[in-house]
Amino acid sequence: MNKKVSTALIIVGFFFLLNTIFGRYIVLPGYLAGLEQGAGTLEGAGQVASGWEIARYLLWAYSFKLGIYFLMLGMMFRTEMSAAGKWVIGVGGFVYIAFAYIPLPNPTSIVFGLAGGLMMVLMVFVVWRWGNGRSSLHPLQQTASDYRLAGCFFFAMATYTLCPLLGVKTFALSPEKMIAYGLQGEAASFAFHLVIELLLGWIFLALSFHHEKNL
Repeated sequence: MNKKVSTALIIVGFFFLLNTIFGRYIVLPGYLAGLEQGAGTLEGAGQVASGWEIARYLLWAYSFKLGIYFLMLGMMFRTEMSAAGKWVIGVGGFVYIAFAYIPLPNPTSIVFGLAGGLMMVLMVFVVWRWGNGRSSLHPLQQTASDYRLAGCFFFAMATYTLCPLLGVKTFALSPEKMIAYGLQGEAASFAFHLVIELLLGWIFLALSFHHEKNL
């Protein structure tokens, strides 16, 4: 029974992930046309788009999050995780996705500073624990641990790249400043760095799990 449920959830997850990739070619043209007609707000969107168009856009907007969510649920049913653990992860993930696009107030520099400082402390903690625990691991586990640390390194670099991209350097959160100072090229460069760092982070994280699988 669990295997059937797992397979069904995984198929649903892949459906959403495919819609993330291909749905954009159906949704984006209409979305951009709607922006030109004043659909930059929910009120404007309701005036220029039909109910089906709005539903189609929302389906696409949530597709990546739901795809990963259902894929995760499907794989959980293939593990020996307790029913309570599955419920916690399943409900927690659904609640987060449900509130993922709720508008939030504009963050202040203090919020960015506190969050950035906390992330830096956590990065130091991760490196510290890796350094103190590596020698106690089996040699093959050490390699997996090294890959995971490499992934964390690039995720840390990507985290910091957001700072000059969004704030003082290219002002992505203040596009009028970016345009006034002629920083569009630098913003694109930082965005490219961000994509490379995230990709490398996921590659090394995947390698760590792949290596553990072969232990």
